[in-house]
Amino acid sequence: MRNIVYALGLIIISFIGCSGTTVKKEYDPGKTISIKRFDKDIYDYLKQPEASKETALKEKYPVLLPAFGRIAMDNSDPSTFFTSLREYFSHSTLNKIYQDALTTFSDVSEYEKELSSANALVSEYFSGKSLPELAMHVSGFRENVIILSNLISISTDKYLGDNYQAYLDFFQPFERQQMQSKYIARDYIKAWLMSDIIKGEVHEQSLLSSMIYEGKILYALSQLLPDRDANDIIGYTPQQSAWCTNNEKNVWQKLVKDNYLFSTDHMVITRFINDAPYTGLISQESPGRIGVWTGWQIVNKYAKRKNASLEEIITTDAQTILKEAKYNP
Repeated sequence: MRNIVYALGLIIISFIGCSGTTVKKEYDPGKTISIKRFDKDIYDYLKQPEASKETALKEKYPVLLPAFGRIAMDNSDPSTFFTSLREYFSHSTLNKIYQDALTTFSDVSEYEKELSSANALVSEYFSGKSLPELAMHVSGFRENVIILSNLISISTDKYLGDNYQAYLDFFQPFERQQMQSKYIARDYIKAWLMSDIIKGEVHEQSLLSSMIYEGKILYALSQLLPDRDANDIIGYTPQQSAWCTNNEKNVWQKLVKDNYLFSTDHMVITRFINDAPYTGLISQESPGRIGVWTGWQIVNKYAKRKNASLEEIITTDAQTILKEAKYNP
């Protein structure tokens, strides 16, 4: 079972930041978001495989179905796809996970409502833009997010609660912390931001550019989900957020004094950016991802000082944001 369900093949690596300022806005509900239940349709087929259902699935999901086969099952051969699909989900533990996911998310109207409100703000902040089609799948912990042209699907078996029994053998506590249903809408929107809106800077080879890139994503999330607490944007506990606030000055001084800020060392960058139990270059008492938390604070400071729009923030380079934010906690 371990080789089937161990890895979360995340396109979204981490959800970063620690605290930030959000502005409440009045908005028109606008376009209603409806999540395509690919997960239910696949399970209906698995319960009673029929040729007619195979045809129906191909017609209803012409892009998502083959993508799911390639990503979740390593099968890109249309002639063996459905045989592999049945074999993949025949494992008793994986079948139980699938059933639990369907039970937990039998009704997704609350997520559709939140996403519809966010989509109205997308239209306001980004003229001519809207969220793509959204779907759900079950991958056996293998692929959390599938991003295709104008479609994003998330794996609901990643959101069954931080104490879900099947998680305990495969994920550490800091990973399970964000495996909760309250992060579904946020994860859809972040996947869209990273794939369609805020691109490029993450590939630059410095810690600062990665920090600002991640800070932009969290700032955008805070604007598109204005009713969400900052802890829900980042996925931190209140204790972790408090540690960030109480140690903000020390963290910044460490970044500057030890010449980490402009480091191009991949190991340094990942230790500040990637999810972990703590940020080892800072303190074992710290939460992970301190670099991106700091990036969020810098972007927040820049937004306030410049009264900048969301689109202006996204298109401004990291060096300019750092300089004009005058960040000095």
